[in-house]
Amino acid sequence: MKMLMLSSVLVARLATSLPASALASAAPLLEPTGDEAQAAVLDVASDPVAKILIDEVDTGKTTPERHLSVRAGRHKLTLITLDGRHQRTFGFAIEPGETRKFTVHLAR
Repeated sequence: MKMLMLSSVLVARLATSLPASALASAAPLLEPTGDEAQAAVLDVASDPVAKILIDEVDTGKTTPERHLSVRAGRHKLTLITLDGRHQRTFGFAIEPGETRKFTVHLAR
């Protein structure tokens, strides 16, 4: 129990000591109340349906997904079919205000 409390305290201290830029890169998706000046939009579709990961973080969303708000900058988009048999990863850069569309055929 003491070890669990100690690790929780260390994680909390680490999180509060990180610079804002490190925290921003850890959270590629913008919250609805986030900084709209840094917002960009993804429209993602695939065949078959797939889970959407941004920068190796599961968004909890599946394709098709329109108007997925992300922070401007460089990212990795990973699509994984629901059965886990097919996966594709793409690197991309996106500017504030830009909308990027991805349509991917994963069954190949």
